[in-house]
Amino acid sequence: MAGDGSRGHLRARLRDGERLLGTFVKSRDPLISETLATAGYDFVVADLEHSSLSAGEVEGIVRACDAHDVPVIARIPATWLALCGALLDAGVTGIQVSDVSSPGAAAAVRAAAHYPPIGERSLSLSTRAAMFGAVPAAEHVGSSLARTVLVGQIESAPGLAALPGILESGVFDALFFGPTDLAVSLGHPGDPGHPDVTAALATATDLILGHGTPLGIFCATADEARRWAARGLTLLAISTDLGMLRGAAVSALGQLRAPR
Repeated sequence: MAGDGSRGHLRARLRDGERLLGTFVKSRDPLISETLATAGYDFVVADLEHSSLSAGEVEGIVRACDAHDVPVIARIPATWLALCGALLDAGVTGIQVSDVSSPGAAAAVRAAAHYPPIGERSLSLSTRAAMFGAVPAAEHVGSSLARTVLVGQIESAPGLAALPGILESGVFDALFFGPTDLAVSLGHPGDPGHPDVTAALATATDLILGHGTPLGIFCATADEARRWAARGLTLLAISTDLGMLRGAAVSALGQLRAPR
């Protein structure tokens, strides 16, 4: 399958501490994802949580990105773990689960995303990930375990409190901050820069990086990503496809309509 080498190496790149730059995709048209893939991103996140994307549409995104060796991570809410198998069957490299708030929730992610004996994922070889039966079952199960990336999103006060247990569970290849929802959870909606939020993120950052777990965050701008990279974060998702489209449109119109 095109792109399998890059997808297989994403876990290794995370473990090696390489800085990885990506963006969130909300558009259903795979052409948008293919365009982003040609820009040179290290990964894209197909956002099923905050868009109308379906598992079938994610398969089209994966196919478009595979042509340029760009791995796709699918983000889902914690209540959608039943979709893990379908998304991995479609060829996504990883699953990012929002609002992981306990070691039990982490264990549920492992069960949904991995085959037995590690998890409970159901096996079918008539899938894109198994090359529609061309890959033997034992080989497919082994390669899936080796390459599947699991990312736990920390974005609530309970998630922060449960961090020691979540880290000790060893489920996730990386953790990821959601500053917007964390600000809401801490009582400061719309203000991720509030001192309470920044202090909580600083404490959690030290704990996670001290444990040796790769850490990521959503960044609204490239400057914000640079600041977090200087703190040691390596999985940096910068803006979204729709955010970048609107930003470029507003910028162009502003320049053309500005008084001379």
